[in-house]
Amino acid sequence: MKSNAAGQLLGYSLQFPRALFHLLTCSPGDCVSIEVIGDVATQTHDNSLITEEDKSSIVGNPVNNKSTDLWKTFYNWIEAINDGEIDVDATKFILYCNKSGQHGIVDEFSASTNTDAATAAVKYAKAKLSDIKDGHAVWEYYDYVVNSNEKVLLVVIENFELQIGKGASYDGLREELKKKHIAASQLAFVLHELSGWLQEDILTKIAANNNAVVRWDEFDHRFKVLFDRSRKRELIDFTLHSLPEAEEIDGHLKVRPTYIKQLDIIGMDDDDVLTAVSDFMRADINRARWIEEEIIDEVVAQDFENRLNSYWANRKKRIGITEPSLPEQDKGKLLYLDCMARSETIRDMSPPDSTISGTYHALADSPVLGWHPDWENNIKK
Repeated sequence: MKSNAAGQLLGYSLQFPRALFHLLTCSPGDCVSIEVIGDVATQTHDNSLITEEDKSSIVGNPVNNKSTDLWKTFYNWIEAINDGEIDVDATKFILYCNKSGQHGIVDEFSASTNTDAATAAVKYAKAKLSDIKDGHAVWEYYDYVVNSNEKVLLVVIENFELQIGKGASYDGLREELKKKHIAASQLAFVLHELSGWLQEDILTKIAANNNAVVRWDEFDHRFKVLFDRSRKRELIDFTLHSLPEAEEIDGHLKVRPTYIKQLDIIGMDDDDVLTAVSDFMRADINRARWIEEEIIDEVVAQDFENRLNSYWANRKKRIGITEPSLPEQDKGKLLYLDCMARSETIRDMSPPDSTISGTYHALADSPVLGWHPDWENNIKK
């Protein structure tokens, strides 16, 4: 069964990254909206307007010369002007498309920045569509725009711009984030945070029957700290949005790798083991991503492990001296709990909570350290 639902979904979904693009490029005091004045709009602090219509296609150019989307867009703009909803002299009109095509009418309109050029562009359009007659799919819109409202159309064309993106339009967002000095290694995480927040905020407002409007100040307040952290290349917890799967955790529990056996030796309960598996996996994911994204390198990672190892060795000696009468298993538990509560930094920054405990479990898995006083012989057994 054929369906155009996927294309329609892309069309609606495109408004979210486009609204985010407007938020990243607008100024203090501005407001960005979805489905209030066109698909996406920016109402600026000086009372000017940027109104945008978003057109998308999975297979081809959505705004060719005889495209309904093209002429209906200009029809809607001119109708809003005639109804007094839009001040044509204080408005910039944007048509955003996710695919380009052969040079055509829309390109001529976009290139016209004065009355003479706009007049020539309209003449070009009339020549290209001289065969359009009553009954054609676009005739109603074309007739209203060109034949009935040419004077208004000329002003719209002078303030019109065609913007071409790619796919789901996220490439443009990445470029804007780079302009804000967000490191390439942080782009995916920051973009994910921004997109998730905006979609939730917009949908919540719509569900409450409120206009889907986001103020720049609200956006800036929400993400100023995130941008600052990203510029400093902070240790982002990449597992916040991709926690270990239950199947992976069950796999560790069934196989009982060395770091779990080390916990079995000192008699830690099931909850402690479950926490250990989660921390081990999260620390492993973050370490790999930090190195891959060049937030840290192998030298920094090794230095971090060495400091944890030194603390373990010192605590092990201290417990042996201060708690000689404790059963061996309890000495191991005490050492384990001390190490799990250890605070340590990476590049003078505090890592996510699971990093220290997870790295200790990785070291215990190697194994280069253990919890029971006689852990090496116990592991051999």
